[in-house]
Amino acid sequence: MEFEDFKRYVEENCNAKSIFSNKLTTYFNEQVASSDNNVYLSPSQIKSEVKKGWNDALKNLYAKVGSKVKVKKTDSYTITVEKWIAEMGELEILDEFTESLDNMEFE
Repeated sequence: MEFEDFKRYVEENCNAKSIFSNKLTTYFNEQVASSDNNVYLSPSQIKSEVKKGWNDALKNLYAKVGSKVKVKKTDSYTITVEKWIAEMGELEILDEFTESLDNMEFE
């Protein structure tokens, strides 16, 4: 399964992106507003950092799932995608990922 298809599947089948985006945006806004920190980010920079963080989180998840999926070189792309989705279901990846993001705290 190619990364972009994986990303689309995750975003369409769980609410992890909204949880992650809300938490990281809140964290950056608090850092900008804090008198203790010298963090200066514009709203567009915050949005960019959140997008980058989401892609990094998905790349890590993609690598984790990819290491568990057994595909053959002779498998068609459709079969490969089906194997990825089956493995994600078996491992409860989407639920686990969403739960871990829900419990995530930034410091």
